[in-house]
Amino acid sequence: MAPESPAPDGHREGCARIREKLARLRKLNPAQRCELGRRLTEADLTAIERRLHITLPADYRAFLMQVGHGGAGPCYGLFTLEDDDEENITSVGQLRKPFRWTAATNPIDWPNPCDQEDVWCSDDDDPENPLPILEVPGALYICNYGCAIRLFLVCNGQSYGEVWIDRQSENRGLQPVCDAQGRKLTFLEWYERWLDDAILEVTEPRQAAWKRWREA
Repeated sequence: MAPESPAPDGHREGCARIREKLARLRKLNPAQRCELGRRLTEADLTAIERRLHITLPADYRAFLMQVGHGGAGPCYGLFTLEDDDEENITSVGQLRKPFRWTAATNPIDWPNPCDQEDVWCSDDDDPENPLPILEVPGALYICNYGCAIRLFLVCNGQSYGEVWIDRQSENRGLQPVCDAQGRKLTFLEWYERWLDDAILEVTEPRQAAWKRWREA
């Protein structure tokens, strides 16, 4: 069961900082797509939450109301909540189910994975060793990383409000997105880290390259 979201004012400072950094990035690199869709209203979000049968994490809710909805973001940009992008694999049915993990997990390593809940097995490449694919419960997909790797926001169950990465296409399972100290990131933290890195790429490219190498 998702906790009740507090008022978005609790994240006003973080959203203001993000707006300032987006404006700075637009000036530093006009060629980079840094536009977001319109801000959503409380009525918009209430309707979306009813349709999806979830309560959105408070900081993501604040972002949608105070910064924007879909567009500028990591990799190929943020999905919208009405997205018909074929890369957005969010399932309303799966969103209603609780996410069950607090640490990285990989269905390939589970005992009898093809018999586990929410798992289907593909035998396209090797009928004798079918590949388990988890249809992730509680996951709101927010971004396409490329090569069938996607980022999602946990909106139900364990790890509520955290950003995770789905790397099942690489046989690497699911992993929480963490900072350099190993602390799991919420949506606003994840988005602001992307902005900091994007600005660093323009202002200090050598330092940015060193940071990428260190975090690889």
